Amino acid sequence: MTADRTNPARWFAEEWTALLGTVLESLAGERPKLTCTAPAAGATLAASSEEIGGKHGALLWWQHRFPLPGEPSIWIGAPRNAWAQLAGRVLGAAGVEDDSQARETYLEILQQSLGELSRSAGRRWNCQADGSGNEAAAAPAEAEFYIVDAAYPDAALPPLMAVIAGAPQDPPLEGNSTAGKTPAASPAATGPEIRPPSPSRTFNLLMGVELPVSVSFGHVQLPLRDVLKLTAGSIIELNRTVDEPVEVIVNNCVVAHGEVVVVEGNYGVRIHRIVTRQERLETLP
Repeated sequence: MTADRTNPARWFAEEWTALLGTVLESLAGERPKLTCTAPAAGATLAASSEEIGGKHGALLWWQHRFPLPGEPSIWIGAPRNAWAQLAGRVLGAAGVEDDSQARETYLEILQQSLGELSRSAGRRWNCQADGSGNEAAAAPAEAEFYIVDAAYPDAALPPLMAVIAGAPQDPPLEGNSTAGKTPAASPAATGPEIRPPSPSRTFNLLMGVELPVSVSFGHVQLPLRDVLKLTAGSIIELNRTVDEPVEVIVNNCVVAHGEVVVVEGNYGVRIHRIVTRQERLETLP
């Protein structure tokens, strides 16, 4: 990303792109590769929107306004297939398979990233820039727009659109206390400094979802003929020794290892280690 002082509109698009990646990583544990590019020469917003919507589903538009000189706004347009996949990854990371919450979850992702963009814009223009947003029918045809592509190692998502109007010019460097000094690198250039996402209604609801938790002492595969020979008193040898930790399984995914303990006459598990995201993915059926 760039700290381009000659094109604030491009800065808005590129800064939001970087912050979107950070928010997705914080919510789902994985950061997609994101690129923000200007449209091809001669491309129009109307034609590009129609093309993306025709291929990937109708665009969902959200407008976010900034209390800055010129009253700038940014519109984010996401085709259905894009916002559904982004929300699905966040919900999947929380162990939720119900896609009825996908739209609300995507809007939560979007609002968190735009909230961080407001704070970043406030730092750039040295003022309080907390903005507000709402769904919109479409973005203005005459506004400057950019295409945002997102790709995970296992899939590329349909493109998003970032449309900016009214972006203010930066104050002259001579009028700042930083005059004569090298401008500090923008947050997007050195990695956005964003605060942890604030609690939301969507994720407060997710925190109340009940998931099945089980403990595995081990497993083994047997030929059908051996299974048919089992009788009362038969012993099946598992693939885990008595001193190895057991697996804690949540929603068919191994999330931790621990040791079996007895608590007031009931079996329990003392957690020794939480598995990494990559290890969890490897244990999925």
